[in-house]
Amino acid sequence: MEESWKTAHADLLAALSSQEMAGLFRCARRRCVARGAPVFEAGDDAGEIFIVSSGCIKLYQLSPGGKEIILWFAFPGEIFGVAESMRGVPREISAAGKIASEILAIDRKDFVEFLRSHPEAALRAIGILSARIRTLGSSLVELSADDVETRLVRLLLRFSAGSLRPPCSASRRPGEVCMNLDLTRTDMASLVGATRQTVTTMLVRLQRDGIVRAVGRHLHLPEPARLTLMCDRGVG
Repeated sequence: MEESWKTAHADLLAALSSQEMAGLFRCARRRCVARGAPVFEAGDDAGEIFIVSSGCIKLYQLSPGGKEIILWFAFPGEIFGVAESMRGVPREISAAGKIASEILAIDRKDFVEFLRSHPEAALRAIGILSARIRTLGSSLVELSADDVETRLVRLLLRFSAGSLRPPCSASRRPGEVCMNLDLTRTDMASLVGATRQTVTTMLVRLQRDGIVRAVGRHLHLPEPARLTLMCDRGVG
């Protein structure tokens, strides 16, 4: 699961050759997205595909009752908005800036032509999207098989992966890693299928036990191996 999760968040841009990168940039338009500003909303036309240049984009869906359900966070180099665009149907989900971000917008026809001209890039994109589907499927299994605390611990481990974003600038103790994304308690609750109150209570307990340390707006993991062990044996 962890390997597919890393592949699902792979940086497509970093995997491109300089020639492929130049070809992609020729048909891309840069767009700045403010924190909380929409990239697209459910029901919009899906004529473009996007790649995160900097920042972070939140992909989410609203429940019939209006509750926001977070599906994914796209980090620099990640592609998003592909599914509906390639199928030629309106957007089924929404996307917005988690933080101030810059994205590349590419018309569907230009992206398809790019993939036809660069088959290796097409294979890499397919691999990333396939891993993303596998990851989302595994998350559904975890919702039914793991208790809430185990799911929360898995979330902390995954988003502390240094490969996603550079670590924060706050001082860290030897061996400590940073959960380098400013997730709110509500965000975490949505991702693990729990209430905000439950997540807050569990984080307080993890901090009390020295498993998690709050540093400003970030969470640090003093001993990541302890969380890995908790996942392996099931926290609850």
